[in-house]
Parts: sequence; C-alpha cells; structure tokens
Amino acid sequence: MYSPTVLDHFHNPRHVGEIPQPTGHARLENPVCGDVLELWTRVGEGRLEEVGFRAFGCAAAIASASMLSEMVRGLPLGEVLALHPGHLIEALGGLPASKRHGAALALEALKAALGPEDGF
Repeated sequence: MYSPTVLDHFHNPRHVGEIPQPTGHARLENPVCGDVLELWTRVGEGRLEEVGFRAFGCAAAIASASMLSEMVRGLPLGEVLALHPGHLIEALGGLPASKRHGAALALEALKAALGPEDGF
C-alpha cells in the first residue's frame, strides 16, 4: 500500500520538534480525518533555513511532513512557493488516493507558517 520511502519517513521521521528561534509557526488540523500538524520555520536571507514539525495522524501525514522538511531546507522562498502536493507525492514514491490529503496538509501548514511576510 505504501512505498518504501513513505514507510521510512513514517518510521524514522526527520526534523521532528520545535526549532530554536522560529520566525514562523502554524498548527493545522484536517477536520475530516483528524490529522494534526504543527510546523515551525526559520527564514533568513530569502531562504528557508530550518523546519521542524510535530504530527499526529496517519502514516501519510507523518511521512509527508517529514519529506517536506527534507525537501525545503535551504531552498529560496521562490522555490518553496512553487511546490504543490504533486511534488511531495512524487518524492514519497506515491500515495494512495485516499491518503493524498497528508501531502496537502503538509504544504498548507508550511505556507501558513511562512505567512504573507515571506511571500505567501
């Protein structure tokens, strides 16, 4: 059902926890499935320097947040802005259609944490 990449990020999530001196924070919940994602960001010199998260939810939600935290660290904000759930789903090796909401939640939380002052 899940790719080896999804299972790896679910069992060994990267960048878990609050980061020091965040410049942004968001907590989102998917009211349909109950997944909760809290995400912290630190931006400096037009780049996303650091990302940390806490997630409560299905394997897809946790794996999506973990993969996203790996994908965006160090990227210019313009590249972060260009990401969409399909990029995350592809990086994970796919997600079942019923679990793609995990990728959407991760990106929504990231954009909420960055906020309008960072270009979103």
